[in-house]
Amino acid sequence: MRNPKRFNRFLQLLKTIVFVLAGLTVIYFLMALFLSYLPDVPENENCEPDQTIYITSNGVHLDIVLPVENMEKQFLSKLEIQEETQYVSFGWGDKNFYVKTPEWSDLTFPVAFKALFLKSESAMHVTRYQSTYEHWKKVNLCPHQLDSLNNFIANSFEKTETGRLRKMEFPGYTNNDSFYEAKGSFTLFKTCNVWTNNALKKIEVKTSVWSPFDFGVLYHLPD
Repeated sequence: MRNPKRFNRFLQLLKTIVFVLAGLTVIYFLMALFLSYLPDVPENENCEPDQTIYITSNGVHLDIVLPVENMEKQFLSKLEIQEETQYVSFGWGDKNFYVKTPEWSDLTFPVAFKALFLKSESAMHVTRYQSTYEHWKKVNLCPHQLDSLNNFIANSFEKTETGRLRKMEFPGYTNNDSFYEAKGSFTLFKTCNVWTNNALKKIEVKTSVWSPFDFGVLYHLPD
């Protein structure tokens, strides 16, 4: 070896980089856990919470589910909703991750690395249902909270100059879902579950201060 001192300095630098990255990862997860269980408590609502929505999780990713009768008619008309549809779920997330991983078995290291560490484009995942499921978490809202939620969801979509939603060419996972271009970029600090958490904070529903995890949001919702 021509220059062992240079090689040793390189190894030391590499160890330092690995140590710093490992430390930052530990700090991220510890802070995420702490802020996930720390509640963001809204003011008490002086109204009758007679409107219903649902929060659902696939074990990792959260969606917000609205009954079609609780959706704004103008926005509902912009979605491809079959007549038999009774509920519509909305999820915001990493565009590349959505397209490349229809199943968790399809997840690859490059896709996961880009989603976690690189700023990337986002997409809205819209799924249509004919009935509810037992694992959905029911949340009752006041009318003005429901209005705010409808606005939050609608404003998460990218739109054309004429107000139409920008539907992606990606066909979806089944015949009951579609993907649309979304506003904002997916980052390590603004994940799919942070979007759901922000929606609940926006409409004054008790949730976590900040949580990239689904359980951090579900923990604060009523049983």
